Order: sequence, then C-alpha cells, then structure tokens
Amino acid sequence: MHKYKLLYIILMFFIYSSSSRTEDINHNIKILEDYLNTIKNMSFIFEQYSPDEEKKVGWMQIVKPNKLRIEYQEPNDLIIISNAHYLILYKAIDDIITSLSNDGPWNILTKDNLQFSSNIGHADANGIVENTKVMQINGKNHIFYEISMRNKSKQLLPPIILHTSTKPFKINGWTIFNEEKQGTQIKIIKELSFNKKIVNKNIFSLSDKDRAEGNVWASPFDKERLTRPNRSNRYRN
Repeated sequence: MHKYKLLYIILMFFIYSSSSRTEDINHNIKILEDYLNTIKNMSFIFEQYSPDEEKKVGWMQIVKPNKLRIEYQEPNDLIIISNAHYLILYKAIDDIITSLSNDGPWNILTKDNLQFSSNIGHADANGIVENTKVMQINGKNHIFYEISMRNKSKQLLPPIILHTSTKPFKINGWTIFNEEKQGTQIKIIKELSFNKKIVNKNIFSLSDKDRAEGNVWASPFDKERLTRPNRSNRYRN
C-alpha cells in the first residue's frame, strides 16, 4: 500500500544496510539530545498510519515534563492524556476511561534532560541509540534514529524509529513498534507552536463536570460538544 511505502523503505534500510560508524552515531546522538532538550512544549497536526487501519489525522500537544494530549478528527473520539504517573485512554462518546502506566517509547518526546547513548551498558541513559542512518529524500539529508527507550525499571522497550530533517534540524515523525513488531507511523504535517510561553495546563486532565457536560475537546478541530442526557444537571446552579 502507498501509505506504508516510507515505513517499508525505512525498515528495509535498517535491516539490510550496514551499521553506521560509532563516531557518526555519537555525533548524531549529540545533535538529537541538544534539539530535544530545547523543547519545552510543542503542538502539531499529524497523520497516523497503523496496520489494517485507515489513515487518521490528529493533534498533539506536549508540555515537558511528562504532559501529553492527543485528539483526532471526527469520527474518532479517542482522547489520550498523560502525566507523570499514568496514561489515560478516553473514549469520549461512551465516557469510558482506561488508565495505563505512563511508561512507553513516546517518553522520548515528554521527558526533559534526556540522555542517549550508543552503549547498552550506559545505565543512566534514557535510551539506547542502536543505529542512525542518513538518507537523501528529495535532495535533502534526513536522519533516522533507531532508539530503544528505557522504562522505569531500566528495561529496554520496543524500538522507536525517529525521523528528522537536518536543515533545519527538527522532528518530522516517528514509528513506534509493539511487541509483535507491528509499526504505527506518525508523520507531522503542520507545526502549530514550538516553545510557546503559556500553555493551558488544564487540558491535561478531564474533570467530572466537563465529562458530564460533554466539554471534552481541546484540539483545533471543529468538534461539537457532546450531549449527555440527564447527566449535566447536577453541575448547574
């Protein structure tokens, strides 16, 4: 399928090409560390491609440390929110919350003071960069990083392949793999803000009142307030 062409090329490139030189990997690690550690908050629109699913268009807001919110265009009603302790999956129409541990490869975007290493024995590194590859796309250099983040128990998680441009250096997207080695690809299509001075911190929680009244959306997508029959009256004066 056309939408998986880039993902396929990336995977084949990592699998069948030789490893980069250690000095090249360490140079690329330094560039990535410096870039990620300048990010305080970031907002963007993205396209998401997953196995056996149609393309999704979503919005993501990141505020370091540990805060993340994701929403999607209609008809997808999933809202994802994270803080230092947990990750919430909220099905807005049915008002169903699932709470998970906030301990996954996506923390590469939400942790501050990140440190990476090419040495798996570096116990203090947040993630191990197993390889980097420089590819030319439309005549411009791009770097792909194969990174395994560590969880709270210092165990390595399934890899994330991070895609950056070089001039200027910035993140273009990433692919996250699950235990079955299935990849979900994220492609940033529009950056909305970068290191904005003030971000509404309230968007990283869901109050009972807002859930009952259907005021659950925070994204720039034009989504109507949800109707909650016989549920919001208790919050009105």
